[in-house]
Amino acid sequence: MKYHFLIMALNEEKKLLKTYKELIYVIRKTNTKNYKIYIVDDGSTDNTFKIGLKIKKENKKVVLRRNQKNLGLAKNVKNFLLKSPNTGKLILISGDNDLSKSIIIKLINASKKTDLVISYFTNREMKGIFRAFLSTTFNLICCTLFNVYAFYLQGPFVWPLKNLKRIKIFSNGIAYVSEINIKLLRSGLKFTEISGQMNTGSKNSTSIKFMNFIDIFFTIIHLLIEIYINKNFKKISTRVDI
Repeated sequence: MKYHFLIMALNEEKKLLKTYKELIYVIRKTNTKNYKIYIVDDGSTDNTFKIGLKIKKENKKVVLRRNQKNLGLAKNVKNFLLKSPNTGKLILISGDNDLSKSIIIKLINASKKTDLVISYFTNREMKGIFRAFLSTTFNLICCTLFNVYAFYLQGPFVWPLKNLKRIKIFSNGIAYVSEINIKLLRSGLKFTEISGQMNTGSKNSTSIKFMNFIDIFFTIIHLLIEIYINKNFKKISTRVDI
């Protein structure tokens, strides 16, 4: 099985190299031989791309891409899927070194035993209490509306490319992770959940934008239509205890 690590970086000249080195540590720790790392400079105005070039020279398994303007996470994932292979697993890594080594290790190990892995943070207060409250409320609404059960639909994940490429992603914003997880959780897969911690470097990240609420609203409407009117995604996935 091949792992595809997608590192998204926007003005991360101070953290990109550390993010990469920690990922390489995890890859060696989990004895992952078959992998490729994609670094996407999403319209940075600092030296992020130059650092990416240095990393690429050191490792032939690194692919470097550059966007002239910022596209955001959802559109970059869509672009990646247009060119990606149909097999293997996808793991998204934030260029700001948000994910701890321990949670990435857990994600990889769990993914060897099941199709889909989703996760939740045990230190979500690092993002701020108000943001944690909003994400918990959103998660509860989605689980209730779409008959899926997960602690955190927006958490770090391991997605099976075979199933992911069959999904048409509606969201272009913050809700894209939940949208994909809901569709995969209703696709008859085997899945598991793991817990872990985010790095302290993300402390007090409380960015909340009005457009995020718009994206969430229309994504929920889209899912309601897809699932209950168009009758798609009808097979509930099975939880596997690992």
